Amino acid sequence: MTRAFSGTYRGTSTAERREDRRRRLLDAALDIVGTQGLSALTVRGLCEQARVGPRFFYEAFPDLDALAAALLLEIQESALERARTAVADTVGDPADKIRAGVAALIVELTDDPRRAKVVFAQAYGNESMMRSRFTGMRRVADVIIEQTRLVLDLPEGHDTAVTTTSQLITGGAAELVLVWLDGGLDVDRDGLIDLLADFAIAMVARLPEVAQRLR
Repeated sequence: MTRAFSGTYRGTSTAERREDRRRRLLDAALDIVGTQGLSALTVRGLCEQARVGPRFFYEAFPDLDALAAALLLEIQESALERARTAVADTVGDPADKIRAGVAALIVELTDDPRRAKVVFAQAYGNESMMRSRFTGMRRVADVIIEQTRLVLDLPEGHDTAVTTTSQLITGGAAELVLVWLDGGLDVDRDGLIDLLADFAIAMVARLPEVAQRLR
């Protein structure tokens, strides 16, 4: 009688082992890209650090670009979820909610300098990471639009004003953080958060006026 193979080895399933290898590859990529830069990322070096065989790398990702894009998107999604939670948990006026969301986003991305480097510095020059970066920025902009409509009594038909404002906030904030990381802005992280929050609050406050002009 032939015994069927269950796919379980030492208490873990095939799917669990596959996910563990993928996790180790992403963690190793964060360390390499976040400390040495994207140019230092190679399949051989990555697999050695992750202790994963090359064939399992290609089982998880088609190539290094796909891995880098997945890493960037994961970091962005984690930061975005933290910001959304902070906004939802904050009791107060719209400015309080915006400030809480900005603080949560920046803290999540800069607590680990490697994450900040991946998000704000290493995406440039790599097509896959740039696409992933744009996807993440659009997600942030969508959350700003969503929250703006919740806290401001804007009538329907002002999508252009809301979308434009959210994109300006998102793009401007990303560039300012990049300058800060490069040492071009002489403030600490709390000062950076205050600057970004004040900027976002001022732009959101002017939305009704901008929307009226665009009608």
